[in-house]
Amino acid sequence: MAWEKKMLRDIQRAINDFDMIQDWDTVLLWVSGGKDSMFLGYAMSQLKKRMKNKFKIIWVYMFKEFLIDCDIRFEEKKKYYEEELWIPLERVNIKLPEDSKMNEHWVKQTCQWCAYARRISMMKLCQKFWATKIMLWHHMDDVVVTTFMNMTQWRKFQVMAPHNKLMSGKLSFIRPMVYLREKDIMNFVKENNIPYSWCECPVGEAWMRMKIKKEIIWHNEKVLPNFTENVFWAFIKEFQDKYKDKKYMT
Repeated sequence: MAWEKKMLRDIQRAINDFDMIQDWDTVLLWVSGGKDSMFLGYAMSQLKKRMKNKFKIIWVYMFKEFLIDCDIRFEEKKKYYEEELWIPLERVNIKLPEDSKMNEHWVKQTCQWCAYARRISMMKLCQKFWATKIMLWHHMDDVVVTTFMNMTQWRKFQVMAPHNKLMSGKLSFIRPMVYLREKDIMNFVKENNIPYSWCECPVGEAWMRMKIKKEIIWHNEKVLPNFTENVFWAFIKEFQDKYKDKKYMT
């Protein structure tokens, strides 16, 4: 399928453009069960067969035993991975440290806190699996929305990094889907019967990310069809110019 080949080619181009994967890397791919992570799991299962780099991917489904319970039909996703992709999908139950204040009932549950907790847990999983990269499933729309959030909420121009190095380069977050549009991912998973679940978190619909999507992105796309793509490439050029001498150390 030409459409599939283009999407896989765009993922591989992003991996090459931002130096995301090197030989002998161990990469932790977090599967949430949503459309984006399920598509990325499928895409990387196909790309790994043709990429020259010798690297290892560990597919992990992380069940959060903190904040709001968003567990979404794990057995269905596990069956797809094992029977369709021939890939083992390990379920890992993650907890916060006992002394974390997010365990307290008085702490307001927000997307920012949840994201922070998940990243801390993923970094700990990397120690268990000896992984040096965490592969995330953010796409072009996510980059644009997050950058607008940083501008409008935090008064800073900070682009969501396709390759974000941490701990002096010992660990990285990589986002190989940054050249893909969300609508194309959605169409692909539907046409190819890839199982996925919508986020059932009651906080999600009210959070700032959705407001920016509706009021800025979708509104401008009605009159400027190339709005998201043009803004994305402007952001990426700024990001590359800023960090070209630091190899994406942010």
